[in-house]
Amino acid sequence: MIILIGASSGIGLKLIKELIKYDDILATYNKKRINIRIKNKNKNLVIKKLDISNEKNIKKFVDENTKILKRLTFINLATISVDKLIVNLNSKDIKKTFQINSFSNILFTKYLINKMIKDNFGRFIFFNSTRASRGDVGISLYSSSKSILKPFSKCISKEFGRFNITSNVISLGYFNSPLLNNIDVKIKEKLINQIPSKKIGKAKNISNIIKAIIKSDYINAAEIKIDGGL
Repeated sequence: MIILIGASSGIGLKLIKELIKYDDILATYNKKRINIRIKNKNKNLVIKKLDISNEKNIKKFVDENTKILKRLTFINLATISVDKLIVNLNSKDIKKTFQINSFSNILFTKYLINKMIKDNFGRFIFFNSTRASRGDVGISLYSSSKSILKPFSKCISKEFGRFNITSNVISLGYFNSPLLNNIDVKIKEKLINQIPSKKIGKAKNISNIIKAIIKSDYINAAEIKIDGGL
């Protein structure tokens, strides 16, 4: 089963349509409800509301769905970006950003890992972005909160690789998503012009990599860039 956290975004909905062809999906949303029709009758789609900013919610979610959590692939699309200069940040901004972008990934790993060990199978797929890795004006929290994922993923791979559990990070370029669409139009155009093909990515570019990671026991501790050559 694929656990797809934060699946109500544009990319999330498209990934559901692609990945449901491959495996059952347990998809979550927080504020924006997921409304989607699935044609594939051979696979199951379960949709649940979940606020991942609270550890108790994450633990409860895992406990309540224990019976269906088999041969797991964990994907966390949930992310938050506070567009402010460093001098304008407040403690609320800092806490919320790290809870969603950093701590949720750690906590899900903590509560899912024993189930993966029992099944002798598990796939952790975390998401970063090329822009976050490079750093940019106004995204200091976003960049710093995402920067932990690569070393964290490497630690998972070394601790649990012997149980057929892999952990990888997918680093995205510019896709049709709220993070890109909320940027000023002129800045958005400038960012897209940095891509050699001058095109933003498609959800299928991501789903193809996800499928390859699930199938392979030898793609591990990698950071896979899907950014069009930025």
